[in-house]
Amino acid sequence: MSRVKLGHHYYYIVTPQDLRDGKYKGKNIVIEGEIKDKPIIEFLPMELPSYRTIFRVSGFKVEFSGTPNVRMGEKVKVYGVFVGDGIIARAIETEGAIYITEE
Repeated sequence: MSRVKLGHHYYYIVTPQDLRDGKYKGKNIVIEGEIKDKPIIEFLPMELPSYRTIFRVSGFKVEFSGTPNVRMGEKVKVYGVFVGDGIIARAIETEGAIYITEE
């Protein structure tokens, strides 16, 4: 299985079927796909106000801590940790930018 490095981490390059098979749970992965539906941006007014963006790629829910400029139908690469039913994204790569969240 091939890997790619982004920042301080290596990510396994996977397909949606690889994730459905369940063998990458808890691992750093990168998946490419198209955003389905409109991304939802939530404001979280806790002690440290922040934003969270949620969208779906290849049938998996993606959560990103921040407000990347992404839209429905856009092709993206999502780098993050696969948690079984979704991906906690560390980075989102679009045609025009790479959005990286603090670790």
